[in-house]
Amino acid sequence: MGGNALSHTSTRLTKENYEHVAQDCIERLTALYPETRIEALGSYRAKYDFGDCDILIEANNDYDPIKAARALNAVEVVRNGPVTSVGIRVRPEVQELDGNVFQIDLISTEAQAFDFALNYFGHGDAGNLLGRLFHACGLTLRHDGLYFYVRDGDYKFREILLTRRFDEALRFLDYDPQTYAAGFDTQEDIYRYVVSSPYFNPALFLLKNRNAKSRVRDKKRTMYMQFLKFCEAHPELASFEYPEKKSAWVPRIEKHFPRFAEEYRLALADLEKERAVKAKFNGEWMSQLTGLKGKELGQLMRVFKESFPTPEDMREFILTSDEAAVADRVMQVSAQTT
Repeated sequence: MGGNALSHTSTRLTKENYEHVAQDCIERLTALYPETRIEALGSYRAKYDFGDCDILIEANNDYDPIKAARALNAVEVVRNGPVTSVGIRVRPEVQELDGNVFQIDLISTEAQAFDFALNYFGHGDAGNLLGRLFHACGLTLRHDGLYFYVRDGDYKFREILLTRRFDEALRFLDYDPQTYAAGFDTQEDIYRYVVSSPYFNPALFLLKNRNAKSRVRDKKRTMYMQFLKFCEAHPELASFEYPEKKSAWVPRIEKHFPRFAEEYRLALADLEKERAVKAKFNGEWMSQLTGLKGKELGQLMRVFKESFPTPEDMREFILTSDEAAVADRVMQVSAQTT
């Protein structure tokens, strides 16, 4: 996505030529996968040229991105997780590639997240911009849904899916879902929508407040950088003061997503069990017990875990056994592997 994944720079197409190429790609892919949902992603209506074409494809057992690329007569294919970037000739009769390659990004997503992804990707960089506000609330807006991550420090212990309805996600921040669904005429319309939430704060978007990886990524996103200029040109924009701790948002999350409270309670209970297991069974304790270090220690820990039918069985054993019983089991496993 973004038109820069290939070795050849993607040429830009006028809106008319873009729509012709997009339609041709959709027809070819539909012929290959007639029972699969396939849609070209939109942008804002006044956009007059395009550096790539994003096509959303329902991921199923039949979908093969290499076969899909072959159906498009690809001259280059680059895989990156769920995104497969395909270079096609703009003028098929011309063999020269320089200035004659256009990038098609095939984005696969599971069927139940397809509509959410259409909304997330379907208005230029709107999904990415909106995601900054959700992140400030302790949530994660992804192309496949709105999530809450249960963390133990920097460790992501569990993710809780809140919704796969984009309108429900928007209402959490008091956005108008109908306006979003109707689409936007210009980039500025998108920007004005993003800032319309009472929870908007322009400081969230400043590059200096982003981590290193995000800064590198966002500097390359034209819409993101132009949004920063838009905010700078409008100092009157609201600046919501976010709570110091993201946990302050939990009551609002519970209110908007009724199933969250029980899932969150179970996750916290499981996290406490995980912490209790780690307190009794960890690399440092096992090294002191066996004298092993490095790869040998890692191998023994792996074999010990595999000696139980399931990870749950191992956790239950550790939680219900005293230290001597756990040590005895470790030494038994160690004797069997040497």
